[in-house]
Amino acid sequence: MIYRDLSTAPGTAGSPSSPPRNRLSDESSPYLLQHADNPIGWYPWGNEAFEAARREDKPIFLSIGYSSCHWCHVMERECFSDPEVADLMNDTCVAIKVDREERPDLDGLFMDICHIQNGNGGWPLNLFLTPEGRPFFAATWLPKRTTGQMPGLTAILPRVKWLWSMQREDVIRGADSLTEMLAAHLRFVSGGRVGAAAARSALSELQGLFDSQWGGFGFAPKFPAAPRLLFLLEQARSAVNSTREREELFAMADLTLRRMWRGGIHDHLGGGFARYATDEQWLIPHFEKMLADQALLLLTAALAHEIRPDPFYRALAEDIVGCVQRDFTAPESCFRTSLDADSEEGEGRYYLWTEEEIRRLLPEGDRGLFCAAYAVLPGGNFGHEMTGMQTGQNILYEASAVAELSRRYGIRSTEAAERLARDRAILLEARSRRTPPAVDDKVLMDWNGLMIGALARASSAFEQPEWRLSAERAALFLQKALPDPKGNWRRRYRDGEAGIPALPGDYAALLWGVMELHRAAAVAGARKKQLRDWLRCAETLAGKLLEEFWDPEGGGLFLSSSDDPNIFLRRKTASDDAVPSANALAAMGLAELSSALGERSYMKRAREIVACFARAASLRPLDHLSLIAASGMLRPVKAAEAEPEADEGREAPAEAAEAPFEEASSPEPREDEGTPRGHPERSRRDRAAARSERRLSRTRRSGLRDR
Repeated sequence: MIYRDLSTAPGTAGSPSSPPRNRLSDESSPYLLQHADNPIGWYPWGNEAFEAARREDKPIFLSIGYSSCHWCHVMERECFSDPEVADLMNDTCVAIKVDREERPDLDGLFMDICHIQNGNGGWPLNLFLTPEGRPFFAATWLPKRTTGQMPGLTAILPRVKWLWSMQREDVIRGADSLTEMLAAHLRFVSGGRVGAAAARSALSELQGLFDSQWGGFGFAPKFPAAPRLLFLLEQARSAVNSTREREELFAMADLTLRRMWRGGIHDHLGGGFARYATDEQWLIPHFEKMLADQALLLLTAALAHEIRPDPFYRALAEDIVGCVQRDFTAPESCFRTSLDADSEEGEGRYYLWTEEEIRRLLPEGDRGLFCAAYAVLPGGNFGHEMTGMQTGQNILYEASAVAELSRRYGIRSTEAAERLARDRAILLEARSRRTPPAVDDKVLMDWNGLMIGALARASSAFEQPEWRLSAERAALFLQKALPDPKGNWRRRYRDGEAGIPALPGDYAALLWGVMELHRAAAVAGARKKQLRDWLRCAETLAGKLLEEFWDPEGGGLFLSSSDDPNIFLRRKTASDDAVPSANALAAMGLAELSSALGERSYMKRAREIVACFARAASLRPLDHLSLIAASGMLRPVKAAEAEPEADEGREAPAEAAEAPFEEASSPEPREDEGTPRGHPERSRRDRAAARSERRLSRTRRSGLRDR
């Protein structure tokens, strides 16, 4: 393989007479703007970069990351800001920077290549491509200089130049071979059905991976893996499983949530959860906070509470929502993307404390209690990620439960809890005076869809109507801000402008979120007009999703647009990642929409999506948990509901975000205006509508629950 030659081929490189222009300063992505001052001639992804590579007869260096990624910052400082690396890069390649959160289709495609070559992946993701966009080398973080077995960029770039000049045919063969390997990896036979055997096999794998002491799956590093927790909870209420099995499955999800809550991955002062923990006990976080993680963990808390109400799940939900309202909510009422891992003082410093700081801030009588509760040590409990050496800093994690503390200090449990809550508030106020981590303030359609749906579901589970109103305000804003005049949606909003054509994950996630809003509004007794408006919005999203991404030959949804000539392979998969797959979310949303409208065509498409990936799910059930969950939602649509209410026009829901729940002051024409009273068509529609409203008001619907 050509990538092995990169560590052995000789080569030298000269410097161009003048550095090429860095084109990232005109971009909107906070991540791309972080690289706008690099001395590298970065291009954003697009035709201009590929035309330059062909014109200059150079390979492409593609680097993919995101703004809150710690190791992306490290590589930017050590490599991309370095004049020596920049000279080599500009001489050898045409360089392209991609924000993975803006282009998950590109990130998924090239991450598959990295896994094929290296057996693992991560960010920053760095690849070399031919001018036609075919990859021939992939790696994650790279140092400037070769370190041990890890080659540095100053060694790799001259070798790439030599290979491109002297052994180009080998490079092209290597790129063709990688492309064929990826195509074979993604190839599957569609058709079939997802049965109970797939769910059984998935549960068996999850039980084998489960950490019965600390919760979660596998060893360090540990991620929340919310799709796995959601699947466990779905199966924990499925009548297919025995009572004992349901108890065991629920206990797995419950233990994971409680261990995460106690660990340092949970921000005990400001709420919310970091992206992952570097250890198996959830103690040491990688500090970035992502909107999608907060959304899916909130949804997990809501589902757990529906199965077995518990004050813990309410506290967990309130903790996450408080974090989202304070740190993620934009002035427009939609939701920002992430909080950075780094601040001016270094990685995670915003969240770390010395014992001296804590003792100085807290009342004298509380200092010992708090330090015992949260494992605060004089020498620190937080070690450097790479060296393990203690830094003198403490990450707060719950080392002792309140009941244990009350016995140790001879005070009532209620008093201990009140004192700790007061102490946390004092430290949170002190922390707010520090330089905060940077916020990636772009608004993503798919992650907002997940948060909208999670807030809606949690509003019903925990009887918090304000959470539903928050979700509705966000959904109403997205309906105004993201579609262009032609009705095409954009996936990113920032600084008053929408950009980047929406992908299937965007339509699917927002469709699912809107259907959760529709369900929550029905449970709350919302007006019929509002319910109809949400259904109209869902129909619009479903229509665009199927129109732009449906595969008419094999079924299912492609994950990228057909109009990008620089994508060498159009991917189609239903494998979950940190979030449910686009195809699974689409099947869930379409099934819900079909039942709500009584429209069989949407259920038909949902069945076709599940059938498309059924064999893949049976072979790799652990990768397809959300699709297996979606298969439980495929049910017959009653003939009496087969035709939706007739509406004149398909305008977007609610006219103004400021007053989304008020009827217009002047009477609006009814959808059946012009049909005389007593007419059979009008009576049939009225009966169908009444049945639908009664069903929705007594049935708890979810895009992520077993049917």
